[in-house]
This record gives sequence, structure tokens and C-alpha cells, in this order.
Amino acid sequence: MDLQDAVVMMLALVVFTAILFSPSPTPLDAAGSPDPGPPQPAPVQNLSSVLAGAGERFLDGQPLNVAPVPVQEGSDDPVVPDENTTSPGENSTAIVPDYDDDELVGLVENSSVSLMLLSLQSTSALYSWDEKSVKENAASLQAFAKTVLRDAEKLEVSEFQEPVKAAFTSSLKSYVAAGETLQGNDPLNSTKVDTALGEIQWGSIHLREAFEGLDHPVLHVPQEVVEVNFSGSRSHTGSGTGEELALLQRYLYEDRNRANDISLMLAAAREIGAYYQFNGSGEVVAADPGRMFLLVEVKATNLGHKGDNRVYRIRTPDISAFTLHCRDNTYSPIKLAPRTSLGEPYGAATLDRYEKKVGYIIFDVPEALAIDECYVQVDLGGGESPVWALGKTL
Repeated sequence: MDLQDAVVMMLALVVFTAILFSPSPTPLDAAGSPDPGPPQPAPVQNLSSVLAGAGERFLDGQPLNVAPVPVQEGSDDPVVPDENTTSPGENSTAIVPDYDDDELVGLVENSSVSLMLLSLQSTSALYSWDEKSVKENAASLQAFAKTVLRDAEKLEVSEFQEPVKAAFTSSLKSYVAAGETLQGNDPLNSTKVDTALGEIQWGSIHLREAFEGLDHPVLHVPQEVVEVNFSGSRSHTGSGTGEELALLQRYLYEDRNRANDISLMLAAAREIGAYYQFNGSGEVVAADPGRMFLLVEVKATNLGHKGDNRVYRIRTPDISAFTLHCRDNTYSPIKLAPRTSLGEPYGAATLDRYEKKVGYIIFDVPEALAIDECYVQVDLGGGESPVWALGKTL
């Protein structure tokens, strides 16, 4: 203990003793005579105010002032506080609104992974122009985003969570818009694809903003999206038996009466963007943006009579028997005018012995279609359905 601490302690002791043994002041009545009543207790002094500057005065040799602190006059009756009055020192409980902050966090946590995976799956299908997968994935993304959006818009959140809600609802609206763009029976084109990809991109950006507003990372991954396959649908290059034919390779079969042999062949496949109609106007028929025409040349030949049956003519397959398959998408030939810049279109015909029918069929397909992954199947009836892989040649 140093000198200054000792001095302060001695001063406190002196003051306390002075207060304890000092006489109580007796107020005078109106006549100036002492009040015969009981003596009044001395007012309690504030020790900190008494000691204020005492150390300095003691060290300077100045006398200590221990005079009583004057007390304001007031009523002699004690003040009883009102039961309903809250003293200034008491802590009053503030009314906190019942917000849905926890529900919002849970909704973002439980749906963000599903939204990301569904959007990625839709993006993968769009980049590969897999029309069937695009429609299926877009429908799933749209339905899921709509459901979550309805739940999110009902929530009343605090000011702290407003940015998270705003970003999350914006993300959901973008995903819904992407799904709506890809609905309907119209074929894909570059406008649709670009619009959908743009909406998915904005949905992912806003979802990331909402995700970053959470206090902790999302750990829950729904089981239904754990096994999502982003590799795309497997390409089909055969009839299921592994015996797909190459271009320029013949397929031999009998007519219904088993009286004649028929040769069927797909000779070539190529892509074009437009052709002319020779109907007097020279009208140009162009593929829609993001689309193209796929031409497949067909050759059918009546190889001749056999057996004792006297039927010499055969009927070639109708154009409706031809279907183009790529991944999980199926395309049917489009109807054409009789005369175009492409030459004679293929159609069902009756052929006598050794006669031949040569023509083309045309499919309206996505521009990004990978022809090497496609095949054409022909339904000949009676369980016969030969397949030509367009990526194989002799």
C-alpha cells in the first residue's frame, strides 16, 4: 500500500467518524424557540461527494470540509410508490413481433440443393438440345419452384432477413420463368434456348445471394436429387438387338404374301437450312432459328417374284413408318410439296418386278442435333423394324 492509498483510507475513516458523532441540527420554529419534538435524524451524506478532492486538500495542508450536505425540504410523509409505476431502474420487456425468420432459413436450406440440381439438369439438356429431356426437366423445375415460391411469399420476416427473402423469391421467379419458356409443343429454337438459359442463370445468381445470407451452410441433400445423372440420355444406335445397319446397307424382307423379295436401304443423310418450292413462286422454306432440316435418302426395290404365288407387285413402306430417334427424342417426317429444290420426295408406291423407288424424307430437328448419335427405324409390320445408324457407313 503506497502513501496516497493510506492517506485516502485515513481520510475516509476521519470523515466517517465525524459524520457519526456530529450533533444533529435542530430546526427553529416560527418563534425562534427550539422544537420540543424528537430530534430529526441527520441526512445521509454522499461519501463520494465528501471525499471529492479531499486527498488533494489534505496533501496541501488545507482543512477538510465535512459539513453536512443540505437536503431539499419536502413532505415528512414517506412516499409510497404506485404499484403500476415502473421505476426508472427497472428493465421493461419489449414486445417482439413474431417473425418467420427461422421458417425462411429452413425453406432455403431444404430447397436450395434441389433447385441447383434441377437447374443444372435443365441446363445440360438445353446445351445438348435434347428436346424430351428439356421438357421433362423444365416441368420438374417449374413445378418445384412454384411450390416453394408460394411458401416463401407467405412468410413475414424481420428487417434483418428481408434481403434473404428478396433474393430467394427472385431466384424462384426466374426458375419458374425458365420452365414456362420451355413448355408447349413447339420445337426448340435458339430464342427459346437462350431465354431459358438466361432465366436459369439469373435464378442461380439470386439463389447464391440468398444462400450466402444464411448463418451456416446447408447440409441437407434430398434423396430424390442425390442420384441425378447429368451425363444426358444414352444415345440409341440400334433396334435393341445390336444389329443396326449402316448407310448404303440393304435390308431384305418379304412382302405380306411372301411372294416377292424387297430391298430397303437408307443411302445418305445430310443437313440443310432451307430449300425452294417449285410451285411457280419460288418460295424459300427456311428452318426456324436454332433448327435445321435433316434429309435422309431412301431406296426401295422390288427384287422379283419367288415361289408359286402369282403376285408380282409390292407396296413400299409409307412415310409414316419412318421415325428418327436421337437420345430419348423421336421425330417424324414432315409433309412436303411434290416439287422442291431437293428433288423427288419419298412416298409409298406400288412397284412391279425390278422397279425402284428413290426419294428423300425430311425431319425438322434442333440445329445442335448430333447426327452420329441418331438412327432411323422403319416399321415394316409383322414385328420387323430395321434400324439404320446415321453415324455408320460402309
